[in-house]
Amino acid sequence: MKNTFAVLIVLAVLLCIVPAGADAGLPGGPVPDMEREETPEGITFITAYSARGSRSEARHHYIEIEGFLVPDVFSRLKYKDFPFEFISRQNHWGDDGYVLAGELVVPESPSAVAEEQLEKGWYEGPERLSGTPGNWVWGTWEGGSLFAAPEKLAEAAKELKLPLLPRDGSPFQELILPRPVEKER
Repeated sequence: MKNTFAVLIVLAVLLCIVPAGADAGLPGGPVPDMEREETPEGITFITAYSARGSRSEARHHYIEIEGFLVPDVFSRLKYKDFPFEFISRQNHWGDDGYVLAGELVVPESPSAVAEEQLEKGWYEGPERLSGTPGNWVWGTWEGGSLFAAPEKLAEAAKELKLPLLPRDGSPFQELILPRPVEKER
């Protein structure tokens, strides 16, 4: 009887130490479940799942355009005839990231795009300038918008210092995120 009690204690301690859902072969838990769907238009839809099949299933949507991952900085974007919007989850479950949206009308301008802008691969502005290549992406964020070649989206976002949009829109997320502390001079 004493051995049975000791075995139960050891088993209980092990259950408390090993994190829930951890895979014995992988230290960080199971590899996330992912699906990729490529379109003839050059868009790859990527969906990663957390807690797949459970009540807490979350679907994380990413897109690649012409092989380049779109950074999580644009509230809306349009590539050719494909409009997207960025959504944040309000709960542990649900969808986040770039999802197909309703019709987005991109304003057109009769002004011509400058040669320097074409060489740079992107320009900031609310209207599509005449002569902008057809494969450039229109992206908007709070306070601005741009047109960029797919391979220049990340570079433009970095240069403009665009903040990452939160995938988890829960108000509790702000409480647990580390914040930089300013040192007194």
